[in-house]
Amino acid sequence: MSNGIVYREITNFEEYTALEDIQQDSWNMPDRELVPKRLINATRKSGGVIIGAYDNNQIIGYVWGWVGNKEPYGTYIYSHHNAVRQAYQNRGIGYQLKLEQRKWAIDKGYEYINWTFDPLQSKNAYLNFHKLGAISNIYYVNYWGDMHDDLNVGMETDRFYCNWLLESQRTMNHLKGRCSKYTITDIEKGENITETKMKNDFLAINNLNLNLNSPKLFLEILPNFNAMLSNNKELAIDWRNQTRKAFEKYFSEGYAVTDFIVIRLEKQVKCYHLLEYREEI
Repeated sequence: MSNGIVYREITNFEEYTALEDIQQDSWNMPDRELVPKRLINATRKSGGVIIGAYDNNQIIGYVWGWVGNKEPYGTYIYSHHNAVRQAYQNRGIGYQLKLEQRKWAIDKGYEYINWTFDPLQSKNAYLNFHKLGAISNIYYVNYWGDMHDDLNVGMETDRFYCNWLLESQRTMNHLKGRCSKYTITDIEKGENITETKMKNDFLAINNLNLNLNSPKLFLEILPNFNAMLSNNKELAIDWRNQTRKAFEKYFSEGYAVTDFIVIRLEKQVKCYHLLEYREEI
């Protein structure tokens, strides 16, 4: 229990209708994009897990995953949804759901949980890389094809494939808040892949540096990509295309995203992916 929220596995099929409702509420998902409750139930019955967040016995969020198997990870849990009703967002519920999923996976003997997410979504990047300690060195272009929810319509659905080694030292360090800290001075003195400027009230990429070779590189993204999606789709597409070039280039050279840095200045918030050169992930 945390802040009155109770977390437990959802095993009663009668409760699964709430999962469809939460998809619509959390992501404004149209009916054609909903994952139906019967499919979710089928994955649970074949070894997957759905963990719910309950407020007064009402499901207000859930995390859902199933068993995957591929090299180099072996058998692991693929985590597909981590969704929280809008009225309950920004309270740490999504983070706690991932911790509950981690505990379940460890109890079942799994070493990894993997999932995908949009590299330009700063809140997800902060949760996945900084708070949880996941990493990524795999970039998929237009992974889901055309989607029709509010966040993805009209955009190619590029995704990171991220990997969470559940009991590694780096994961433990991130869970305990013992990861490296960076200031804006550190970043300005470092090697930056993206050089940015303001354009029509939005941050734009002015130049892309694709020939860097420092052990640590910084790649700036927007603090709120959704606002750009709603107000300047053309510029949002440019961000997608430019950052795609950068991630594909540096991942191919042995870099991985290992952290996400948020720096709050007096009048703005700056967000950066940290890329580190790693021979083995």
